[in-house]
Amino acid sequence: MPNASTPVATHMATHTVRPKIEFQRLGKRFHRKSQSVTVMEGLDLTVNEGEFVCVVGPSGCGKSTLLNMSAGLMLPSAGKVLYDGAPVPEPNTKVGYVTQKDNLMPWRTVTANIALPLQIRRMGKDAIRNRVAEMIELVGLAGFEKAYPGELSGGMRKRVTLARTLAHKPEVIFADEPFGALDAQLRGIMQQELLRIWAASKCTVVFITHDISEAVALGDRVVVLSARPSQVKVDVPIDLPRPRDLSKLRFDPRFSELNEYLWSVLSEDLNEGDEV
Repeated sequence: MPNASTPVATHMATHTVRPKIEFQRLGKRFHRKSQSVTVMEGLDLTVNEGEFVCVVGPSGCGKSTLLNMSAGLMLPSAGKVLYDGAPVPEPNTKVGYVTQKDNLMPWRTVTANIALPLQIRRMGKDAIRNRVAEMIELVGLAGFEKAYPGELSGGMRKRVTLARTLAHKPEVIFADEPFGALDAQLRGIMQQELLRIWAASKCTVVFITHDISEAVALGDRVVVLSARPSQVKVDVPIDLPRPRDLSKLRFDPRFSELNEYLWSVLSEDLNEGDEV
């Protein structure tokens, strides 16, 4: 937990204080042949509606596992995962999931890729066309509707992925290092775009990253998990004002202060194992 040296928040962004996702005494154990690995034990964390919460932690602490349980793709070994106060359904169709790989279908155009989740939900053709057009405008892909993934840059493919994720209006977006494969300049552009899209959609975001600077730049809160069996080590509110201009934010002394503190906490548990 934060101690006397923890930076103190003074100007927190306001959000609806209503729990969206709750992890209660959460535990997860994996069995590998004759061995058992306890990834997390007794983990408690609440993500409120409308928040942008970033999660960092050493390799092997179960950051991706946490998202998978939240999305109903994996069951906990102990404790509870609650969504709107009820057990998470399997799978949780109210959420969207963005990973580091874009997973676009190469034989489908931009329009057809974005339309896929709406077609799966059997939405009417006119409604699909209108929603896809809205998403293309939102992520800045106008003029590329008929392009195929192989004809797009990495950043544009990531925009298509975000548009596809947002198309069915998810209440929560789970993002597992979505910009990890991008170069620094493009990564900065996509971070700014994600903040813009989040502000427009008003959804809840849980964002996994290894990059402390990215977490501070994006989040309302940064949660640092301990080495496994992981628990919440610190949960730090980020009191940087919104909207944020990321090109200027990095010169803010408060940004540097938060970054330095969180890095000091994270570095205590580095090199503790492989990612799970």
